[in-house]
Amino acid sequence: MNKQIKTFFVAGCLFTLFCLTACGVSSPGGNPATVPDTPAETMVPVTVSPSAPQDTPVPQDVETAVQEAELPAPVEEAAPVQSSGQNQQSASGSFTGVMGTEFIVPEGFVQLDESPSIGYQYTFWHPEYEVRIVVYEIAPGYIPEGAYETDYNIASKNPDVTYFNKGEKWFVQSGYNNNGEEIFYSKECATDNGLKTFWITYPTARREFGDSITAEFEKNCRF
Repeated sequence: MNKQIKTFFVAGCLFTLFCLTACGVSSPGGNPATVPDTPAETMVPVTVSPSAPQDTPVPQDVETAVQEAELPAPVEEAAPVQSSGQNQQSASGSFTGVMGTEFIVPEGFVQLDESPSIGYQYTFWHPEYEVRIVVYEIAPGYIPEGAYETDYNIASKNPDVTYFNKGEKWFVQSGYNNNGEEIFYSKECATDNGLKTFWITYPTARREFGDSITAEFEKNCRF
């Protein structure tokens, strides 16, 4: 019993550390977002139908509650940034992580130079609309026992989550942070080559742009 408690404690700490990195880091530059007068509980957060797991054909029509943006043309694959710090570099087009996660970085984003304590993290930031995209990968040998199950249980019971969906080895969630001032959307998937996660956050006042970016990213991210 003590071993199981310690295992869940370690997994919970790792999940909390990632959430703090993805959602709690102060946004570089930009002015604080103005929260609309409408109370948070009356708003409907983005509810993107999750894409199919890897090796499963993705439906052509992805039902979303937002208008999908036109996808940028793929460009030459970018090299992942692994060093620490807060440097920035332009980023757009196709991207492949160390553990094989493939996605398209929307136009207008810059890549932040951030590294987690374990695994690989790729962070992208839109300075005008304050949208933050974080992709996180952990290799199989470094995943704590029961990490995915712990993350799933935390997400499914989180009172800030207003939309939740799941599959055999994946789940998605969306809701509000900071008393309704920020919208978040995330997907986590347990794969044969590691634990993969992406988080997207943006001010509620920027939701029209943020919702379209979320729909676009969800449809094109391949774990």
